Amino acid sequence: MVEQAKVLILGGTGHFGARICRRLANYPGIDLVITSRTQATAESLANQLRAKNPGAIISGIAMDQGSADFVADLKKLAPFALIHTAGPYQGQDYRVAKACIEAGSNYIDLADSREFVGDFSSLDDRARQAGVLLMSGASTLPALSSAVVDVLKTNFSKVSAIEISIAPAHQTPRGQSTAAAVLSYCGKAFKTLREGEWRTVYGWQDMRIQKYPALGYRLSGACDVPDLSLLPEYIPGIKTVSFHAALEAPWEQLALWLMAWMTRFRLVRDWSKFAPSLATLSERLISFGSDRGGMHVRVSGENRGGQPASYIWYLTAEHNHGPEIPCTPAIVLLKKLLRNELPERGAFACLGFLSLEEIMNELSDFAISTEIVTEADA
Repeated sequence: MVEQAKVLILGGTGHFGARICRRLANYPGIDLVITSRTQATAESLANQLRAKNPGAIISGIAMDQGSADFVADLKKLAPFALIHTAGPYQGQDYRVAKACIEAGSNYIDLADSREFVGDFSSLDDRARQAGVLLMSGASTLPALSSAVVDVLKTNFSKVSAIEISIAPAHQTPRGQSTAAAVLSYCGKAFKTLREGEWRTVYGWQDMRIQKYPALGYRLSGACDVPDLSLLPEYIPGIKTVSFHAALEAPWEQLALWLMAWMTRFRLVRDWSKFAPSLATLSERLISFGSDRGGMHVRVSGENRGGQPASYIWYLTAEHNHGPEIPCTPAIVLLKKLLRNELPERGAFACLGFLSLEEIMNELSDFAISTEIVTEADA
């Protein structure tokens, strides 16, 4: 166990960063450093957490990854590990990860950008030389989704298709970074593997109706996520990989579908620039829905007897506990690093490093349940 390790949360007062800070505040042996663009905001959260966790070492500082002094400031702090929660990751470079290499710090992020996570291994040689672990995508996708696939694929002699969807609760607070990420690929073309061929789909189109046991039926639209590139490499011979997001309010789903057409007709080039105003509108309408969300992962192929089969993993999150899910793989990784249980050094996308059991154990304090059913039972 690493003794009194300094752990820095970049974007620690944000939508996911604050949740991670709250969950790490009472973890033994951590010197928790919360960062925000403003000192007062970071100190405010640090003061709240110290009051609730007497004896914990928690501080708040101003830090901006876009600052000219960012690398020098990180070197001075020299944390054992940095958790990067300051999204959106779409359009970001690897400035933070490279700064961690220079500072000799381990690095974990919650990135959901297909390009960002997919190209992250380009830092591998430099990370190995520096003796640090850099992990990207330590979030719902691809960390949790691939952990589910690892469990379900044991039922098959051959996996042919993986279908994933996420259904957020309507009452879940929306941060501007989350909104910007969601809007960044609205109407944009991207490739997805369908029946052995790479085909073009458009963000928030390719509409489907998805059934969830505890949520009922929801409309869903295609989203550009890391799994679309990573899972075909992770599961050799697979023919189909898809990902859809299913918002609770049908009118929101249809609005995104229409917005996507506006982008395809070149009426609006990039919806992410409207993220602040659309996030505000969404917050005002937050009461028009439930606090329950979910996720599903369907794996299909030939079972051990050579017959066609499908197994489906469902997750249900109650009481607006859904946002705790994308925070959890990063927390599990950090704790494993602190316990010296991750000997690997280098730069990786987060596939195959965490088990489903580890992730769900970390979520045991929340109103989150899962079940696995066969196609016949769904």
